[in-house]
Amino acid sequence: MNYNIFECSIVGYKNVLKNLNSQDYLDYKILENAIICAVADGHSGEFFKYSDVGSKLACQCAIQTLEELINADEDNVLELLENEIIQKRVFDKWMDLVEQDYKKNKPIVYKPQYLKYSTTLVATLITNKFRLYLKIGDGDIVIKSKGSYKKIISTKYKKIVDSLGRYDSYKNIMYYIEKNSDSQADSIILFTDGYENSFKNDEKLYESLDTTMKRYNKNIFSKELLKIGYKDYLKDLSKHGNHDDISIIFIM
Repeated sequence: MNYNIFECSIVGYKNVLKNLNSQDYLDYKILENAIICAVADGHSGEFFKYSDVGSKLACQCAIQTLEELINADEDNVLELLENEIIQKRVFDKWMDLVEQDYKKNKPIVYKPQYLKYSTTLVATLITNKFRLYLKIGDGDIVIKSKGSYKKIISTKYKKIVDSLGRYDSYKNIMYYIEKNSDSQADSIILFTDGYENSFKNDEKLYESLDTTMKRYNKNIFSKELLKIGYKDYLKDLSKHGNHDDISIIFIM
Protein backbone atom coordinates (compact mmCIF):
# COMPACT_ATOMS: atom_id res chain seq x y z
CA MET A 1 0.00 0.00 0.00
CA ASN A 2 1.24 3.47 -0.86
CA TYR A 3 1.56 4.95 2.63
CA ASN A 4 4.44 6.07 4.82
CA ILE A 5 4.47 5.77 8.61
CA PHE A 6 6.07 8.35 10.90
CA GLU A 7 5.68 7.86 14.63
CA CYS A 8 7.06 9.23 17.87
CA SER A 9 6.46 8.82 21.59
CA ILE A 10 7.92 10.74 24.54
CA VAL A 11 7.77 10.64 28.32
CA GLY A 12 5.76 13.60 29.59
CA TYR A 13 7.39 16.35 31.61
CA LYS A 14 5.57 15.38 34.83
CA ASN A 15 6.84 11.81 34.55
CA VAL A 16 10.37 12.98 33.76
CA LEU A 17 10.36 14.96 37.01
CA LYS A 18 9.11 11.90 38.90
CA ASN A 19 11.58 9.59 37.13
CA LEU A 20 8.67 7.51 35.82
CA ASN A 21 8.11 5.82 32.47
CA SER A 22 5.50 6.83 29.92
CA GLN A 23 2.02 5.36 30.28
CA ASP A 24 1.55 5.62 26.49
CA TYR A 25 2.22 2.95 23.91
CA LEU A 26 1.98 2.81 20.13
CA ASP A 27 2.46 0.11 17.55
CA TYR A 28 1.76 -0.54 13.88
CA LYS A 29 1.92 -3.30 11.31
CA ILE A 30 2.47 -2.91 7.58
CA LEU A 31 1.21 -5.83 5.51
CA GLU A 32 1.10 -6.37 1.76
CA ASN A 33 -2.55 -5.36 1.54
CA ALA A 34 -3.20 -3.52 4.81
CA ILE A 35 -1.87 -1.12 7.42
CA ILE A 36 -2.85 -1.32 11.09
CA CYS A 37 -1.97 1.29 13.71
CA ALA A 38 -2.82 1.63 17.39
CA VAL A 39 -2.11 4.21 20.08
CA ALA A 40 -3.01 3.75 23.76
CA ASP A 41 -2.76 5.96 26.83
CA GLY A 42 -2.67 4.30 30.24
CA HIS A 43 -4.19 6.19 33.14
CA SER A 44 -1.82 8.04 35.43
CA GLY A 45 -1.94 7.93 39.22
CA GLU A 46 -0.76 5.52 41.91
CA PHE A 47 -3.89 3.36 41.70
CA PHE A 48 -3.33 2.55 37.99
CA LYS A 49 0.10 1.04 38.67
CA TYR A 50 0.03 -1.31 35.65
CA SER A 51 -1.49 1.04 33.08
CA ASP A 52 1.77 1.18 31.12
CA VAL A 53 1.40 -2.58 30.61
CA GLY A 54 -2.31 -2.14 29.90
CA SER A 55 -1.62 0.32 27.09
CA LYS A 56 0.92 -2.01 25.48
CA LEU A 57 -1.49 -4.94 25.66
CA ALA A 58 -4.30 -2.80 24.22
CA CYS A 59 -2.26 -2.00 21.11
CA GLN A 60 -1.31 -5.64 20.75
CA CYS A 61 -4.92 -6.81 20.99
CA ALA A 62 -6.23 -4.15 18.62
CA ILE A 63 -3.67 -5.06 15.96
CA GLN A 64 -4.35 -8.79 16.33
CA THR A 65 -8.10 -8.28 16.06
CA LEU A 66 -7.96 -5.90 13.12
CA GLU A 67 -5.56 -8.15 11.24
CA GLU A 68 -8.27 -10.82 11.24
CA LEU A 69 -10.43 -8.46 9.12
CA ILE A 70 -8.07 -7.56 6.30
CA ASN A 71 -9.76 -9.86 3.76
CA ALA A 72 -13.31 -9.10 4.86
CA ASP A 73 -15.86 -6.97 3.01
CA GLU A 74 -17.03 -3.65 4.38
CA ASP A 75 -20.62 -4.84 4.80
CA ASN A 76 -19.55 -7.87 6.82
CA VAL A 77 -17.30 -5.76 9.04
CA LEU A 78 -20.08 -3.23 9.57
CA GLU A 79 -22.43 -6.00 10.69
CA LEU A 80 -19.82 -7.23 13.18
CA LEU A 81 -19.40 -3.70 14.50
CA GLU A 82 -23.11 -3.10 14.85
CA ASN A 83 -23.35 -6.28 16.93
CA GLU A 84 -20.32 -5.22 19.02
CA ILE A 85 -18.45 -8.39 18.04
CA ILE A 86 -15.21 -6.70 16.97
CA GLN A 87 -15.25 -4.46 20.02
CA LYS A 88 -15.72 -7.48 22.29
CA ARG A 89 -12.92 -9.36 20.55
CA VAL A 90 -10.49 -6.55 21.35
CA PHE A 91 -11.77 -6.35 24.92
CA ASP A 92 -11.70 -10.11 25.55
CA LYS A 93 -8.15 -10.45 24.19
CA TRP A 94 -7.06 -7.57 26.43
CA MET A 95 -8.74 -9.05 29.52
CA ASP A 96 -7.09 -12.42 28.90
CA LEU A 97 -3.61 -10.89 28.55
CA VAL A 98 -4.13 -8.69 31.59
CA GLU A 99 -5.14 -11.73 33.63
CA GLN A 100 -2.03 -13.59 32.47
CA ASP A 101 0.19 -10.66 33.36
CA TYR A 102 -1.42 -10.14 36.75
CA LYS A 103 -1.13 -13.82 37.71
CA LYS A 104 2.49 -13.83 36.55
CA ASN A 105 3.28 -11.03 39.00
CA LYS A 106 0.92 -12.26 41.73
CA PRO A 107 0.60 -16.07 41.41
CA ILE A 108 -1.84 -16.40 44.32
CA VAL A 109 -4.73 -14.08 43.51
CA TYR A 110 -8.46 -14.25 43.96
CA LYS A 111 -9.36 -11.72 41.31
CA PRO A 112 -7.18 -9.85 38.78
CA GLN A 113 -7.23 -6.08 39.23
CA TYR A 114 -8.19 -5.10 35.68
CA LEU A 115 -8.77 -1.47 36.66
CA LYS A 116 -5.10 -1.10 37.54
CA TYR A 117 -4.33 -1.70 33.82
CA SER A 118 -6.87 0.85 32.54
CA THR A 119 -6.06 2.52 29.24
CA THR A 120 -7.63 4.44 26.38
CA LEU A 121 -7.17 3.26 22.80
CA VAL A 122 -7.42 4.51 19.22
CA ALA A 123 -6.76 2.22 16.26
CA THR A 124 -7.21 2.08 12.52
CA LEU A 125 -7.20 -0.58 9.81
CA ILE A 126 -6.63 0.45 6.19
CA THR A 127 -7.28 -2.12 3.47
CA ASN A 128 -7.84 -1.76 -0.26
CA LYS A 129 -11.59 -2.00 0.39
CA PHE A 130 -12.26 0.04 3.52
CA ARG A 131 -10.90 2.01 6.45
CA LEU A 132 -11.98 1.17 9.97
CA TYR A 133 -11.42 3.37 13.04
CA LEU A 134 -11.89 2.36 16.68
CA LYS A 135 -11.79 4.59 19.73
CA ILE A 136 -12.36 4.39 23.46
CA GLY A 137 -11.45 7.33 25.67
CA ASP A 138 -9.92 10.69 24.84
CA GLY A 139 -7.31 9.87 22.22
CA ASP A 140 -8.04 11.14 18.72
CA ILE A 141 -7.97 10.22 15.05
CA VAL A 142 -7.65 13.07 12.54
CA ILE A 143 -7.89 12.86 8.76
CA LYS A 144 -6.56 15.36 6.23
CA SER A 145 -8.58 15.29 3.03
CA LYS A 146 -8.33 17.84 0.22
CA GLY A 147 -6.47 20.24 2.46
CA SER A 148 -8.99 20.11 5.31
CA TYR A 149 -8.75 18.40 8.68
CA LYS A 150 -11.45 16.66 10.67
CA LYS A 151 -11.71 14.42 13.71
CA ILE A 152 -13.22 11.08 12.81
CA ILE A 153 -14.86 10.20 16.14
CA SER A 154 -15.83 12.76 18.78
CA THR A 155 -14.70 12.30 22.36
CA LYS A 156 -17.37 11.65 24.96
CA TYR A 157 -16.43 13.98 27.80
CA LYS A 158 -17.43 12.53 31.14
CA LYS A 159 -16.32 12.80 34.76
CA ILE A 160 -14.62 9.44 34.28
CA VAL A 161 -12.79 8.84 30.98
CA ASP A 162 -13.95 5.76 29.08
CA SER A 163 -11.25 3.12 29.00
CA LEU A 164 -10.54 -0.57 28.88
CA GLY A 165 -10.50 -1.90 32.41
CA ARG A 166 -14.11 -1.89 33.50
CA TYR A 167 -16.39 -4.85 32.82
CA ASP A 168 -18.40 -4.42 29.61
CA SER A 169 -16.23 -1.44 28.61
CA TYR A 170 -16.24 -2.82 25.06
CA LYS A 171 -19.69 -1.22 24.83
CA ASN A 172 -17.92 2.15 24.95
CA ILE A 173 -15.66 1.41 21.98
CA MET A 174 -16.85 3.70 19.19
CA TYR A 175 -16.23 3.08 15.51
CA TYR A 176 -16.36 4.58 12.05
CA ILE A 177 -15.97 2.75 8.74
CA GLU A 178 -15.68 4.10 5.21
CA LYS A 179 -14.86 2.80 1.76
CA ASN A 180 -11.28 3.18 0.57
CA SER A 181 -10.69 4.70 -2.85
CA ASP A 182 -7.59 4.98 -5.00
CA SER A 183 -8.55 8.59 -5.67
CA GLN A 184 -8.28 9.43 -1.97
CA ALA A 185 -4.97 10.85 -0.78
CA ASP A 186 -5.91 11.25 2.85
CA SER A 187 -3.43 11.43 5.66
CA ILE A 188 -4.45 9.83 8.94
CA ILE A 189 -3.03 10.81 12.32
CA LEU A 190 -3.62 9.02 15.64
CA PHE A 191 -2.50 10.56 18.93
CA THR A 192 -3.02 10.55 22.67
CA ASP A 193 -4.68 13.44 24.48
CA GLY A 194 -1.27 14.67 25.61
CA TYR A 195 -0.71 15.96 22.09
CA GLU A 196 -4.15 17.52 21.65
CA ASN A 197 -4.05 19.22 25.04
CA SER A 198 -0.78 20.93 24.12
CA PHE A 199 -2.70 23.35 21.88
CA LYS A 200 -5.18 26.10 22.66
CA ASN A 201 -7.60 25.00 19.95
CA ASP A 202 -8.04 22.67 16.98
CA GLU A 203 -6.74 25.30 14.57
CA LYS A 204 -3.34 25.36 16.29
CA LEU A 205 -3.34 21.56 16.48
CA TYR A 206 -4.01 21.23 12.76
CA GLU A 207 -1.29 23.79 11.98
CA SER A 208 1.20 21.64 13.88
CA LEU A 209 0.12 18.49 12.04
CA ASP A 210 0.32 20.28 8.70
CA THR A 211 3.81 21.63 9.36
CA THR A 212 5.05 18.17 10.33
CA MET A 213 3.65 16.49 7.23
CA LYS A 214 4.96 19.19 4.90
CA ARG A 215 8.43 18.80 6.36
CA TYR A 216 8.20 15.01 6.06
CA ASN A 217 7.13 15.16 2.40
CA LYS A 218 9.30 18.08 1.25
CA ASN A 219 12.51 16.18 0.50
CA ILE A 220 14.84 13.58 2.02
CA PHE A 221 16.89 16.18 3.90
CA SER A 222 13.85 17.80 5.44
CA LYS A 223 12.51 14.36 6.38
CA GLU A 224 15.74 13.35 8.13
CA LEU A 225 15.95 16.63 10.04
CA LEU A 226 12.35 16.13 11.15
CA LYS A 227 13.12 12.64 12.42
CA ILE A 228 16.12 13.93 14.35
CA GLY A 229 14.30 16.83 16.00
CA TYR A 230 10.71 15.70 16.40
CA LYS A 231 11.16 14.00 19.77
CA ASP A 232 12.57 17.26 21.19
CA TYR A 233 9.61 19.12 19.69
CA LEU A 234 7.16 16.84 21.51
CA LYS A 235 9.13 17.14 24.74
CA ASP A 236 8.91 20.92 24.47
CA LEU A 237 5.14 20.70 23.86
CA SER A 238 4.77 18.60 26.99
CA LYS A 239 6.96 20.86 29.11
CA HIS A 240 5.08 24.02 28.16
CA GLY A 241 1.66 22.35 27.86
CA ASN A 242 -0.10 19.94 30.19
CA HIS A 243 3.09 17.97 31.05
CA ASP A 244 1.56 14.72 29.78
CA ASP A 245 3.08 11.84 27.81
CA ILE A 246 2.65 12.23 24.05
CA SER A 247 2.39 9.52 21.38
CA ILE A 248 1.50 10.09 17.74
CA ILE A 249 1.44 8.15 14.46
CA PHE A 250 1.22 9.74 11.01
CA ILE A 251 -0.02 7.64 8.08
CA MET A 252 0.80 9.61 4.93
